Amino acid sequence: MNKLKYLSIFLLFFSSITTAAQSFVHPGGLHTQTDLDRMKTQVAAGVHPWIDSWNALIAHPKAQNTYIAAARANMGVSRQRASADAVAAYLNALRWYISGDTSYAACSRKILNAWAYAVNQVPTGQDIPGLMGIATYEFAVAGEILRLYPNWSPADFNQFKNMMTTYLYPNCHDFLSRHNNACISHYWANWDICNITAVLSIGVLCDDTAKFNEAITYFKSGAGNGNIAKAVPFLYPGGLGQWQETGRDQEHALLGVGMLASFCQIAWNQGQDMYGYDNNRLLAGAEYIARYNLWKDVPYTTYNNCDNVLNFWASEQNSFGRGRLQRPIWEMIYNHYVVRKGLIAPYVKAMAAINRPEGFEHDDNLGFGTLCYTLNASASPYPPSPAPSIPTRLQATASVRKVWLKWLPVATANGYNVLRATTSAGPYTTIATFKGISPVYEDTGVINGTRYYYVVSAINQAGTSANSSAVNATPLATGPLPAGWIKQDIGTVAPTGTAGYANVSNGTFVVSGTGTGIGASADGLSYVYKSITGDATISARMAASTWTGGGSQKSGIMIRESLAPNAIAFSMTSGDGGIREARFGSRTSTGGSMSFQTGNAYTRTPTWFRLQKAGNTVTAYQSTDGETWFAVGTPVTVSMTNTYYVGLAVSSNSSNLNTATFDSVTVAGRLPLGR
Repeated sequence: MNKLKYLSIFLLFFSSITTAAQSFVHPGGLHTQTDLDRMKTQVAAGVHPWIDSWNALIAHPKAQNTYIAAARANMGVSRQRASADAVAAYLNALRWYISGDTSYAACSRKILNAWAYAVNQVPTGQDIPGLMGIATYEFAVAGEILRLYPNWSPADFNQFKNMMTTYLYPNCHDFLSRHNNACISHYWANWDICNITAVLSIGVLCDDTAKFNEAITYFKSGAGNGNIAKAVPFLYPGGLGQWQETGRDQEHALLGVGMLASFCQIAWNQGQDMYGYDNNRLLAGAEYIARYNLWKDVPYTTYNNCDNVLNFWASEQNSFGRGRLQRPIWEMIYNHYVVRKGLIAPYVKAMAAINRPEGFEHDDNLGFGTLCYTLNASASPYPPSPAPSIPTRLQATASVRKVWLKWLPVATANGYNVLRATTSAGPYTTIATFKGISPVYEDTGVINGTRYYYVVSAINQAGTSANSSAVNATPLATGPLPAGWIKQDIGTVAPTGTAGYANVSNGTFVVSGTGTGIGASADGLSYVYKSITGDATISARMAASTWTGGGSQKSGIMIRESLAPNAIAFSMTSGDGGIREARFGSRTSTGGSMSFQTGNAYTRTPTWFRLQKAGNTVTAYQSTDGETWFAVGTPVTVSMTNTYYVGLAVSSNSSNLNTATFDSVTVAGRLPLGR
């Protein structure tokens, strides 16, 4: 036998060994047999905190044995309904195993069989391929638990696995391979992550090593943003890693972190430590997002992609997206890194503690982590902390028909009460109770001209704090514009716009407008302006924008050579791209077409805009706080008259009024660039 033949036999033998080396653990999706038995034992004994999360699970509508699926041949007709059914199958399977009541297993089986026998095509539809990976992963992990049920027949189980491999896997694989022919960084991390989690889960369910390894390889070195190094692109001292979607919004950032943790949990249950990969890079991303949502500052590097999204700052710095407890993702991460591995993760630990017992808030993350992932009671005490301390530094800022409140966050609080009175002595009435860490509230149920007094108390699982010290504010109605300011509709508008001013919040303008829009070769808008000669800088905070129509709208600040619709003009506005994209517009010749340069693609109110004319150069900026400014695009050179107009511009591109509230409006001479 020659050497080549020996080599061929050896390679064939070695290949068979490596192929067989991936011996799958069953059940081994999100939960192993050991995990399920731990849940069952602790719930039966009524031990905290497992029993508390269990009680939340059995109360959930999708965990009921009466749940009815809505299976369809094309799962992509409604990926949301498919996901809801998959979640119900998963929760019923869990409820069966832990309680022993087979009616829940029968319900889970009915859901899984309905889809297994209905689906006869690769899903198509909106967001497909792409986000179908969420439902696919959830169906797979539900099936991985139900495989323990002796009355799920082999024929039905095989039909379910056939649906996974024949119809659902091609959908996920196609997205990861092709990304719908988009540029490689077009899709946000959660799109890739849901698909690699789906492929990994299918690999486990179907004992398919190739699919399992495909997902592991993508996590390590894939081209898209599901690659862990791209999902957490920037690392900082102190164990923090900026999550790729931080500048988009916190809802999706939390979704991605939680789903990638699910990926790592499934891999861990199969003997692959993706949690620890690249020096625990997932933990760095989770710590970063946890710290930010605990209302603490984080370092931030501008994120950009092939679509030029230009995320200048972490999203939702002043809104309700930051600090909400809408994603039940923390117990899984905390118990692995801190309890099992003994690593230091103070922010993940804090998020797990204030959210305990973890329930269920959204179909995209399966939740009930206190039940599913708690390893020992002493490391996860419940209640996790004493009653919270009293909120401090409460501030009330009046505006028109609203009052903004903010205070220092309380470290152990997971919610707040907001109370209001019309005299300092009370009585105070609770006007809001909310779960979350956000130390901000917007009171819109006020009457202009009335003085209101406010106190705030903090909540957690152990109780409620005493009330804070009282503050007061008086919202005002708008009146005439200040001296030197004029309102005029420009171009085609119907109905006409309105404008008013109130001496609150550093001066507040409320401007409503319709019009054909800002752009092309002529504008249609409502304009509140003053005349300027020489160099000037206009800065303003756009505090709110209320839009009730379809299409697009623009609100922001503007420089115009004249009040003619086709005048040379410059704008810094938001309103494009789903009413949140900021853009710098410039029309450099009368009747010319306005061109745009993209600013922060995820600009939400309140936000700050600035336009500066210095000689023949106009530069646009935006900011999240009015202190640190980011240049938008590149400065534009223009030849225009020395006397011109600066002001506030509002358009709706329809007959529906768009109303914007501006405050802290200043018009000054030339400022140093970047101030």
